[in-house]
Amino acid sequence: MPTDDERGATGAMRSGSAARQFTLAVTFLTGVPLTVEGDVSPADLWRSMGWYPLVGLALGAAAWGVYAGLLALLPGLVAAVLAVLLLEAATGGLHMDGLMDTCDGYFSRAPRERALEIMKDSNVGAMGVVGAVLILILKVAALSALTRADAAAPLLAGWCAARALPALDVYAWPYARAAGTGEAFTRERTPGPVQLAGGLLAAGLVVAGAVGLAVGAAGSWYAGLVVAVIAMGVALLVQAAVAKRLGGLTGDVYGMGIELAEAAALVVGCAIVKLAG
Repeated sequence: MPTDDERGATGAMRSGSAARQFTLAVTFLTGVPLTVEGDVSPADLWRSMGWYPLVGLALGAAAWGVYAGLLALLPGLVAAVLAVLLLEAATGGLHMDGLMDTCDGYFSRAPRERALEIMKDSNVGAMGVVGAVLILILKVAALSALTRADAAAPLLAGWCAARALPALDVYAWPYARAAGTGEAFTRERTPGPVQLAGGLLAAGLVVAGAVGLAVGAAGSWYAGLVVAVIAMGVALLVQAAVAKRLGGLTGDVYGMGIELAEAAALVVGCAIVKLAG
């Protein structure tokens, strides 16, 4: 049997591993300059994806705080524009870049291999620009229609749910290329990160429900659950169509899914307010 010292050392290693994985998640999804010691293996990248929903919850909470503060000073539309711009800046446009590349490739009507080449090209085409503009307009319009209280569930639960998608995407579909930026994340495909992402998403929904009750939001405790289910459902349906066309997904498509889920979350938030009223 292991001694107390051995059990303590094992616990410390697991704690350190979890902290490292969370740090990787933060540095990949945001512009926060955290230091990751040592070499990063594909296993590290895959396991870090389990922590993505926690990063999403933090981003959503920060966005809600910013939006609530701006509403005290500015008209709703201006506050929404600034909040959305700050969110895109916080992620370095990572997911928006994936959305644009996916739109260019998917709507090119080119054969599979050519579509993948188009997605890899750093130049942005017409469909990518259209996709980005439409998503930004939809996000701003939907957020500006929400009050401080009613924006809580879409931002907290929606941003958390959006970042539960990548681990599920990797586990559910093959990678469409032999190599690529996202390929290193897909070499393990063990269930652990998916389970962790699911657990953190459940915790995020509890937080969103508690906040909803506290601020008297439309839909109160259940709004976050509705937002998460529909937002993820919309993104997964679109990703399934892309996977059928490309023979799998790529890192760009993971990013597109996050953008779609965020936009859908805000729209669902507006629908909840409308139906509750």
